Amino acid sequence: MQDKGIVILGSTGSIGTQALDVIDRLNVSGHGYDVLGLSAGRNIDLLIEQIDRFSPTAVAVADEAGVDILRRRFPDLSVFHGSDGLERLARVDGASVVVNALVGAIGLAPSLAALATGRTLALANKESLVIGGELVTDLVREKRVSLLPIDSEHNALWQCMRAGKHAEIERVIITASGGPFLQAPLEQLQTVTAADALRHPNWEMGARITIDSATMVNKAFEVIEAHHLFDLPFEKIMPLVHPQSLIHSLVEYVDGSILAEMATSDMRIPIQYALTYPSRVETDLPRLSLNRMGELSFASLDLNRYPAFTTVLDAGKRGGTAPAAVNAADEVLVERFLRGDIGFAMIATGIAEVFARWENTFAEDEALLTLERILAVDGWARAQAEGITL
Repeated sequence: MQDKGIVILGSTGSIGTQALDVIDRLNVSGHGYDVLGLSAGRNIDLLIEQIDRFSPTAVAVADEAGVDILRRRFPDLSVFHGSDGLERLARVDGASVVVNALVGAIGLAPSLAALATGRTLALANKESLVIGGELVTDLVREKRVSLLPIDSEHNALWQCMRAGKHAEIERVIITASGGPFLQAPLEQLQTVTAADALRHPNWEMGARITIDSATMVNKAFEVIEAHHLFDLPFEKIMPLVHPQSLIHSLVEYVDGSILAEMATSDMRIPIQYALTYPSRVETDLPRLSLNRMGELSFASLDLNRYPAFTTVLDAGKRGGTAPAAVNAADEVLVERFLRGDIGFAMIATGIAEVFARWENTFAEDEALLTLERILAVDGWARAQAEGITL
């Protein structure tokens, strides 16, 4: 079997490390995956371990300090840095698949670079579609390349959609665990700590996405993603609270049939499906034991409990640079919460304030959406969010 060249952007994060574990497992069982590129922020020690294990031809890091360390250790390795370095890594020679496991708006430009050069994009970076969905989908159509979802919810929808035609879809249902505060009294949310919010009941994820799951910003992002990824109107995309996180999403067809994808809460399963598509490959990953899983429950999303969901979804429906504004605000406000600068409830309040300021500043701007405009609004919104003292 010919090796498939893989680049992993964000290789030291949660999704990136699990993607490398999947590749290891697949290669042990005789499948040929050649890791050509890796990127990390500032976790240089783990990146060095990954370089020793997978022998890539190129890597990218956040800054020049990391470049110096790696060039001394690996003199024959191409080492890039910064946002430009991520784009160069996405275009590295020999790669057929780019796994974008970056977190944040920084992931959009390398996604566009990968697609523009004809790579298959296996996407876990939500922001690529949230803030740049039009740009991404335009390139997918223009270059006739594949965009494969890694997020468990979208991967589940993608699998269920193989059972019918697009025109036969009545609606899609994106499940949400409800996060750590699903049953908490609303008044308690004023005083929860970062440690409280980071205790996700079902998944092990990075800090930002875990906080976004607690505020349900993450679920609003997923609705926006599904809108772009599957070319569906917003009214056909429904969030549903499912605390057990065993059904990852569902597709309802016009004849009343509902198809669900179920599996253990293990991100390696959707990662593997994206890497091996259109085939399914046997592995020793954990299996769901139906006779032991107990009760499955569902509930509507309580918008009083998750006010940020409504704000972010409204921005997604508004389109243009509005999603970039609320995403940037969320990135900054989550970081401020994690360092103890603001309370948990202020994340939602701050996002709403930045969106309102965007309405007053940019709402009449109907210019063509470009990467430069998105990044300009991203920078503006970050400054607004840093200065909020509600």
